[in-house]
Amino acid sequence: MSKKKWLDWVLLTSIPIRRYAPNGSPIGIASACLLNYQDRRFVLTVSHAVKLGSNDWAIELDFHPEKGTEIYRPSTFLYLNEMKRTTGEITEIDYCYAEIPTDLNPVWQHLTPRGPQSDKKSRHIFSGKDIAEPQDSEIYAFSGQVYPERHGTHTLVTQPTVYPGLRYTTSEGPFHEFKLPVPHPGHDSFKGCSGAPIVDTNHRVVALVVNGDISKNTIYGISLARYKFTLDFYCRELRKA
Repeated sequence: MSKKKWLDWVLLTSIPIRRYAPNGSPIGIASACLLNYQDRRFVLTVSHAVKLGSNDWAIELDFHPEKGTEIYRPSTFLYLNEMKRTTGEITEIDYCYAEIPTDLNPVWQHLTPRGPQSDKKSRHIFSGKDIAEPQDSEIYAFSGQVYPERHGTHTLVTQPTVYPGLRYTTSEGPFHEFKLPVPHPGHDSFKGCSGAPIVDTNHRVVALVVNGDISKNTIYGISLARYKFTLDFYCRELRKA
């Protein structure tokens, strides 16, 4: 696959999610990953964006010029804590997920205040076999919608972007660290990318974007392989029910 085709694919891997006020006005942006797992479909994101107890986040599915933006609101997000056996210390994990319908298929389209500027493309949905550990030899990327601008009360315009050329450096606990190929542009440049999948050139996903370190020129992601057991447990318990 050419570099351009890979970057075009990366753009389709990140699922935009939006936080809405009671009046329907968009008041927050983040990203997510869709995953088919054991005949179910899940949306995965990070809990520092979709905080515990939130019920005002939705997946952006499509845009219809006559009707506006089509969304889907997951009923319940599930969260994760880790406990150290030696001390009993409990740590909140920056990760959450929700089951969604298996026929939920969001699309990507370049939208501007003047309307759609591209054809629609189906967003990528990963499978369980696509979850991997990062490798030193691989190149990584992530994408998201950044620089939100409000136009009126109910319209939010964002800029789609891709950040390629990341190199895996190390892992510590639940986090993988990746080196940026250029100086860190500042946290505002990544606002809206929290929860975006970090992917390699073989179409595998290794982590979800959590944060970055300007001084170290790095991006951190929460490991998906480390917490795949949460989906195993969820699916197993539903089979028992």
